Amino acid sequence: MHKAKREERFREAGVRLSDMVPGVRFVACSEIVVRRCCDDPTLCQPGDVFVAREAVLGEAHEAVREALANGAEAVVAETVVCTGGVPLAIVPHADWVYARLSHALVGDPAQKLRVIAVTGTSGKTTTTWLAAAVLSEAGLRVGVVSDLGCLDAEGMHVERGGVEDAATLAAWLERLVDSGCTHAVIEVSSQMLAAHALAGMECDTAVVTNLADAHRDLHGSREAYHGIKARILDSLADDGCLIINGDDERLRQLVDRCARERPAAGTVVVGLTAGDLTATPVERSLFGQTFLMQVGGHAVPVAVTPPVVSFVRNALLAAAVGIRERVPVERIARGIEAAGSVAGRMERLDRGQEFAVFLDLPTSGHALASTLASLRRLTPGRLVMIAEEGIATTLGGSGRFVTRSAKWCDECLIAPADIAADDVAEGGVAAYARIDRALAGMGAGDCVLVLGDVLRAGPPSGDPESGELGLIDVVDGWLQLAHPPRELVRRHAA
Repeated sequence: MHKAKREERFREAGVRLSDMVPGVRFVACSEIVVRRCCDDPTLCQPGDVFVAREAVLGEAHEAVREALANGAEAVVAETVVCTGGVPLAIVPHADWVYARLSHALVGDPAQKLRVIAVTGTSGKTTTTWLAAAVLSEAGLRVGVVSDLGCLDAEGMHVERGGVEDAATLAAWLERLVDSGCTHAVIEVSSQMLAAHALAGMECDTAVVTNLADAHRDLHGSREAYHGIKARILDSLADDGCLIINGDDERLRQLVDRCARERPAAGTVVVGLTAGDLTATPVERSLFGQTFLMQVGGHAVPVAVTPPVVSFVRNALLAAAVGIRERVPVERIARGIEAAGSVAGRMERLDRGQEFAVFLDLPTSGHALASTLASLRRLTPGRLVMIAEEGIATTLGGSGRFVTRSAKWCDECLIAPADIAADDVAEGGVAAYARIDRALAGMGAGDCVLVLGDVLRAGPPSGDPESGELGLIDVVDGWLQLAHPPRELVRRHAA
């Protein structure tokens, strides 16, 4: 059915709250039929049902007044609020209701897909895209929804921009269905789980990469964060499959809980030394690694560009997804090798220089520590890290960031946000001078790790007109000037 007609049909029929929300209580009505919903009072339009998500809005009364002034025809809230006689539904969890409505109002597209949900503290993005590459290698029509961007079955390029709420996720899942996808691999953050963004979805496979101490600023404590991550099991189908990184002992509790709550579900454990899928290193250097992937009596060599150990674990998790979907081991290996690396996640930047340069965008201190530990073991010379100031701030503040990095790095440089601006401030000029000196002093056996946001303007292009410039463009431009193509050098010499 055409998308517009399908949406019109669902909106005409609407969703009865009493059918969807157990324990709902109504005030000034006996039922509310939802045809459109909104959680932002400033965006409410006549006919909308306003969902007062206190986790987002804080105190709901003022937001409800604004939504009603903008034409909301009903309100959903967790407590009694003044609506002036407008129908009110009181529910246990407004976040869950908003997410559930977001999916239901577009026809629950996840029900038409085999959904693979990937969560964890670090490695989610890489695992998501590697899993998609494995399934694509098998000829399946796969869509991807991740922090890096989204891609449907007909897309030639990744559409930048992550998924932050249930409405965006539902819209993308609908788009995947319309493009002919049979499978969807989605990256699920703790923020999405905290907002119940998967409400009503049944995932065929849930992948958990690891579980560390992170995002206390968002969730309050380590225990709360771990509890939110465990919500991924709430969306696992009764006959689904849980895939975990067995090298992380903290994930064993999820296996036990899954066995209790979903006895018909399967469990796959991957690990570097023990598990259903394992990997034996063959060779590893700053310029890539080869490992032997072992599963069910089969052993297949896999050669990849990223040299870090975490990439091997992520590849094993992606391989387990392939095994779940009955992809032959040889095709799984080809899919991982074809993916090479994931943009902005330990992506190699090679302009002909003697030393190794990698681009990365860690989302937690745990992820960065793992990367630096691997690079330190592989780097016989100097290991230098250059980070955007915003990333350093997110990971603990510039001072603490530099101090902690000293455990692995010979030097750590922080670049201000305006380092590539036309009207760069004095601090930016000084930072560029330090970066210039550091790069000029690098040689064979050295390594540079650049922490920057490749999503700002896409991969390095060398084109100053390609978009907003940042640290990655500065480093890439320096490398291109210092190491021009040989043909260009010969032409100038002639």
